[in-house]
Amino acid sequence: RGLAGTMDFSGEDNASDAGGSSRPPPGGGGGGARRSARPGVGRQDADGSGHGTANRMAGLDLSFGDTPMQFEKINLLGSELSEHAISSLVLSVPNITYLDLRGNRLSAQFGWKLVKAMKKKYLNLEFCNGVPLRDLRANRIKSLNLSSFGAHHGMYGIEVVGAIFLAHFLRLNTSLTNLNFKRNDVEKDGAKALAQSLLGNPQCVLQTVNTMGPTKRGSKPGVDFQQFRTSNLKTVHLPHRLLDDDDFVFLEEWLRRYDCVEDLDVSDNLFCHDGVRKLARYIKDTRSLRKLNCAGLPVDLDGSQLIVQAVVQNDTLEQAAVPLGPCDENVERHQMFQQFGLGLQGHQHLVAIATNKPGGVEWSNLTQLRTGQAREFPPQRSNNWPSAQMATYMWMMAAVKPPVEKFAFQGGGASPSREYPNCIGTPVELWPIVPTLVHD
Repeated sequence: RGLAGTMDFSGEDNASDAGGSSRPPPGGGGGGARRSARPGVGRQDADGSGHGTANRMAGLDLSFGDTPMQFEKINLLGSELSEHAISSLVLSVPNITYLDLRGNRLSAQFGWKLVKAMKKKYLNLEFCNGVPLRDLRANRIKSLNLSSFGAHHGMYGIEVVGAIFLAHFLRLNTSLTNLNFKRNDVEKDGAKALAQSLLGNPQCVLQTVNTMGPTKRGSKPGVDFQQFRTSNLKTVHLPHRLLDDDDFVFLEEWLRRYDCVEDLDVSDNLFCHDGVRKLARYIKDTRSLRKLNCAGLPVDLDGSQLIVQAVVQNDTLEQAAVPLGPCDENVERHQMFQQFGLGLQGHQHLVAIATNKPGGVEWSNLTQLRTGQAREFPPQRSNNWPSAQMATYMWMMAAVKPPVEKFAFQGGGASPSREYPNCIGTPVELWPIVPTLVHD
């Protein structure tokens, strides 16, 4: 195919003898003929054992551009090459315009090193890991949806390396208003790079990201990221938006840079690892947040502990609904309830807490308990509190030591008629707290 030909590194057997020499396939033409460029792969060894075919790897596609005898296109999609081999290939091409490195399990550190090693050559890229960089640089794109059926590869997203390259081009972009990178495996470092590049662009006009924008019917307002820059965004309500870790890592960068949000609701979403750590960091550092609802997150015990510690260390919260998990026999979880209750005693502004509950949350009012006005236990309208929420309340009561006159700890039904104590029908998981609470 002449200068527009392709060099195929897919490992197909084009060798003609045991020595490894090759010849163009029948009907092939000129300098663009397809040939094997992987010695030992797809051919017999010198001893005729045929072991060269055992480790056959995925393909490497290098295409010739318009400039004679100079590569411009490198397609390593799923090639399974090492980072060193990929870096050597990319850096050996002086006029690269097309680069696809998806499906190679590359790290964020590799992406940063590659961009740095390419110096200004990366600015000539027109396409990288599924991202149309040329149009972005020319400010011809207003909406970039990398999750659609037409833009998504199907097997691979743009991955963290593609996100790092995209971040470098977003630093100067002045046209993009909508960005969707869901289902693209950008990971924590990729989402952080995208957020920081947009935050560092004073001419950025971004309004909506992923599923955080307003719904089509307008029933949920979502987030307009332009309001962050004017510090007019006081409320962020994003419950039931299928936010994953990458989504919240991106959002948290904006929340920290413009600390203006007073009401944050990210309940019943999907982030549980990097997103939870970022949420805990934001809760601990913010000086504006008044109301928080992050109940319903699928966190483990470590995630619950991070959020609880952040709430206790916060100085501005007035209401906090946090994911405490089940009130089971786990000793570490009961220790978390105890630390939360003791921490609430010294919190100056927090007046209500809640945790996961089907159908919403029920707030526990802490004002009477903190001021010593509580006279009985359990408090009124507490029958439907989750056990974890009740356990936290009881530990706080043990720390505050209010002048309680009546203490009832039993389930429904008639009083026991045979012997005491009888714990049938009582919340057994709360018994460990009772001796300390009554004694104190």
